[in-house]
Amino acid sequence: MATTPVLWTPPPRPDPEALKNPPPFEPIPLIHLRAGKIRAVFNKAGMTSAIYKSALTFPVTIAVSGVVGDEHAYLPHRSLDKAVHHYSSSHYPQWAAEIPESAHIFKPGAFGENLFSDELDETKLCIGDKVRIGEVLLEVSEPRTPCYKLNHRFQVKNMANRVQTLLRNGWLYRVLEPGVVEEGTMIELVERVHPEWSVARVSYYLFLERDNKEMNKEIAALTELGEELKNKFVARVEKGKLEDEAGRLFGGDEEKMDTWNEYRLIEKRRETGAITAFVFEAVEAMSEEDVQAVEPGSHVRVKLGGKLVRAYSVVGGTSNRFELGIALDPESRGGSRYMHAETKVGDVLTFSRITASFPLAKDADKHILIAGGIGITAFLAAVEYLRATNQKYELHFAVSSEIPFAAQIEALGTNVKVYNKSLGQRLDLDKIVAGADPTKHIYCCGPQRLMDAVASVAKEYGIPDASIHFEQFAVATSGDPFTAELKQSGKTLEVGPTQSLLDVLRTVGMDIDSSCEVGNCGTCRVDVCSGRIEHRGTGLADDEKKESMLSCVSRGVGRIVLDL
Repeated sequence: MATTPVLWTPPPRPDPEALKNPPPFEPIPLIHLRAGKIRAVFNKAGMTSAIYKSALTFPVTIAVSGVVGDEHAYLPHRSLDKAVHHYSSSHYPQWAAEIPESAHIFKPGAFGENLFSDELDETKLCIGDKVRIGEVLLEVSEPRTPCYKLNHRFQVKNMANRVQTLLRNGWLYRVLEPGVVEEGTMIELVERVHPEWSVARVSYYLFLERDNKEMNKEIAALTELGEELKNKFVARVEKGKLEDEAGRLFGGDEEKMDTWNEYRLIEKRRETGAITAFVFEAVEAMSEEDVQAVEPGSHVRVKLGGKLVRAYSVVGGTSNRFELGIALDPESRGGSRYMHAETKVGDVLTFSRITASFPLAKDADKHILIAGGIGITAFLAAVEYLRATNQKYELHFAVSSEIPFAAQIEALGTNVKVYNKSLGQRLDLDKIVAGADPTKHIYCCGPQRLMDAVASVAKEYGIPDASIHFEQFAVATSGDPFTAELKQSGKTLEVGPTQSLLDVLRTVGMDIDSSCEVGNCGTCRVDVCSGRIEHRGTGLADDEKKESMLSCVSRGVGRIVLDL
């Protein structure tokens, strides 16, 4: 069973008496409607949703069952009491300020609403309110009850719980009179029958003061309340038993949001003048079976506020407690500078799952690892594994002067050779590569000039591409803006100079698989129908670049067409 994260402290509860008798609202114009289809979401096997909804900029029919063309993956949501979902767009700036690491997701439509407006919120509408939009007459039936899929949507482990605790859950309508509506049609309050029961006040007793039997009895008596919710209040009154919310709010083991998790910095130490080691430990206790050793070639992504996400090689450890080594880049765009200058022991950061994107070749008779500077972090877990499994390997490590992780390097004995530039020592790539053959695999991580040199020497000696592996720990993703046309869905997207194609695809609800997000693993590849591509990263072979691109780092030139 999933557990509630401990880092968020809810604010004091509001006074429920202050949530009564909102004044009638003045007519406001409809901006537009939204509808969506059921689809696989969040890279979770078997999970579907229609939360990604597109704006409908033409006259739209609202039937008794809801917006024509809109779908609901969860069967109980297909109830006529839940035909149309309305959300207050005034909440989005609040969410973005409170959860800055997900700020780019908090935009109107993100909660899967059919209608949105700044002027209306849960405190301004009441159960039973009759609302007319042109030909269509709606009746407020109940507050929206959030579920664990919101945790995945906003990449926040307790998002559903936050939504209901803060009473920012939105509300649902049943359709009394179907018809056609379009942009600019006025939303008008026709009748109010229960001024004492605003959506916010019902939500208060539904989610916060749940054991107030007198209030539960009053709410259960509201004729216009949705049937499913009415039954919940009736059960509270008649059986005196509160429902278990854990499954709805967090899901079970298969459904819980584990894409991003919180870790506390427990050690920060300087390895060299430019490189610092960081040790992180999971905030939430993990069960024994959930603690996994870091695999060779693993990386992890970390959120550093807003859209700033960086990927770093994992030096070693487990999914419960792991270590990073990060070099301070003088030209840092915020990542390494933030980690070095801003973080302190005790800070909590949000990390992705640890993923092996640069694994060792299983069929190699011997492994030859070539590292330069901070590139050593890509190999420390690998050499520990090779040593523990008695495999043949050699590590060639080039440094300018200081040696990071010196104790670990020294423990490798004769399997490692360090080349110290300050002492006049140089890597002899000809000598290292000359003896290689298809049964020996070569791995390289370091500055681009080192990787280019290894690639050149390997080609000169006829080493097959399948035996050469490169890990690129930093790739520029910015560049000239371009336009991406999506052939299957008919969408046209503008990718800005500081945006990646992957980020833009996600903002319109395209669930693109990804892992490293620095161009190494090839997971985020998308098929290209036409257009010029500026390829970056090492995740695609040359022949694959003719028809594909890496959406995390590569960029289009002018206008491109994708098979999406």
